[in-house]
Amino acid sequence: MAETRLRLPDATYEQIKKIAGSDGQSVNSAMVGAIEEHIARRRRERYRAIGRKVAERDRELLERLAR
Repeated sequence: MAETRLRLPDATYEQIKKIAGSDGQSVNSAMVGAIEEHIARRRRERYRAIGRKVAERDRELLERLAR
């Protein structure tokens, strides 16, 4: 497992600390979860963009197949 040092603004740290506490988890776990959610969201956005490009490129074929 990799380790890294993260410098956060005090207000951001206090927010994540409150969130972690209310969820019954450590600050580290809350930050890992937030980073994983961000990565998953970026991945979904990338796949959607690829899907839109394919749909635009193959619009005529997709319309014929839908009939």
